[in-house]
Amino acid sequence: MKAKFSTFILALGFIMISMNANAQKQDLKTLRQQSQVVVLNADLVSKKIDLEKERQNNLKIAEDVKYLDKKSDRTTNHFSPSDPKSTAKDARNTAKILRQTESANKDLRRSNLKIAKIEREILKLEEKLKNLQYSVEIKEN
Repeated sequence: MKAKFSTFILALGFIMISMNANAQKQDLKTLRQQSQVVVLNADLVSKKIDLEKERQNNLKIAEDVKYLDKKSDRTTNHFSPSDPKSTAKDARNTAKILRQTESANKDLRRSNLKIAKIEREILKLEEKLKNLQYSVEIKEN
């Protein structure tokens, strides 16, 4: 009887130890997922900050493009063939303004592409966080 009781106690001890090890393993998995959530949240916040900065930059570039477009429209319309020297000078100035306008339009396009890229990255991060949200519950102590 004593042998059966000690065997029962020993088996019960092994079961408790294995349950504790399994619980610790799940806690470790949960902690890893929580740390991944924290890292993804930090990346998400960083991307959102970058997006806002780029939007502000885009607004400035768009204003410059609008100004240069109007200026290039005005300068291309005012050529007079009466004086060849002034016409050549006007043509050089117009070419310079058109190059500036072209450069500003390229900058605006790059900025728009960068905004679209950052928005795609934000969507990917939010999707990853959404997938992890079901498996991780952050508890406040």
